[in-house]
Amino acid sequence: MSNQEDLQNRARKAAVDFANSQSVGDFVSVIDEGENVSTFLFESKLKGYVGWHFSVSIFSDGEDTSVSEVNLMPGENALLAPNWVPWSERLADYKALQAELEAQAAAEAAEAAEAEVEDETSIEQEVSDEDSGEDLTSTALVDESVDAEDNADDTGKKPPRFLRRRLGRLKYKKDKS
Repeated sequence: MSNQEDLQNRARKAAVDFANSQSVGDFVSVIDEGENVSTFLFESKLKGYVGWHFSVSIFSDGEDTSVSEVNLMPGENALLAPNWVPWSERLADYKALQAELEAQAAAEAAEAAEAEVEDETSIEQEVSDEDSGEDLTSTALVDESVDAEDNADDTGKKPPRFLRRRLGRLKYKKDKS
């Protein structure tokens, strides 16, 4: 066995001690850090750490070897959390968005009001152009109000039990007076 293989086995043992044997995958690569330091990378099989590597740095001066550090490091294809943004900046962005949405809603309301005024004027113009002499708007309003009165009491649902009792009492009191 060569010295490099011994160092790789020692690095794997350190990674397994750090995590466990099911979490440490295959050997990926070795990085020569210089000055007798090598970093061995092993695949991570931890859930949620796809694309990450166990990184084991070993110092070896020929006779004596020692494990310097063991880390879990992101690889090139690792999923990383987004950069942290201070609360004050997030709040400022939120307030700016709310102001923009309010301005947009106000503009839409103004456009809707303009369209409604234009519709009313065009309807009034059409009514005045007719020579029949009848006031169609008042008859339409009367018909709608009669239908509304007929349907006002019939909602299709019974009120809750406690409310039926109270309504019954109120109805009884109205009948007496």
